Amino acid sequence: AGAFAARVVGMCGDVAPLPVAARKRCIFSVHCAQAQSNRKGEACDVPRLPPETTTPLVVDPSGVYMRPEGPPARYLCGVSPPSGWGDPDSASTDDLDLVDHALFDEVIWPALYHRCEAFGSLKVQSSWAGFYEYNTFDQNAIIGPHPHVSNLILCNGFSGHGLQHAPGAGLAVAELLSEGRFRTINVACFGFERVMRGERVLEHGIV
Repeated sequence: AGAFAARVVGMCGDVAPLPVAARKRCIFSVHCAQAQSNRKGEACDVPRLPPETTTPLVVDPSGVYMRPEGPPARYLCGVSPPSGWGDPDSASTDDLDLVDHALFDEVIWPALYHRCEAFGSLKVQSSWAGFYEYNTFDQNAIIGPHPHVSNLILCNGFSGHGLQHAPGAGLAVAELLSEGRFRTINVACFGFERVMRGERVLEHGIV
């Protein structure tokens, strides 16, 4: 059910609601044709780009992130809307029809240029919008049974870092279903019970 999993939980009747909502996020694919990749031993008289073969996902303190993608001098980048920008819950996939290009022009591009001057020559090649399954409680995953519906197993609310957590979360849920417990990785701290108790699991590296 992804970003709309709260609707599925709501079908179970008078139970604690799942604090997960669909939040729109925009991704931009950019190309820096005028800049050269920073390869060892290569003469360069223009600002150098981060080397595409050794640059990991980079998260700027502003929250802007980027990583190499595909051919040389191409990168993916994005950011969660900063405070004051507006970040409403979405009720329909219709909200994905429009990409927020002002977010790129006013937030993402200045941060990239501040980090690396070679990004001053970038051009947006393509862009798209998708949903975070956004945990409005603490922006972290909810993994395990619903406290009021024992046979409803949740694995949701990753708020943008689901890809990184997917292998461990999938293994944990598989063990919970097959063995009735977390065996390899104890992810009990991400259980729904923390929501009921009002105990947030917080981290600083949220993008």
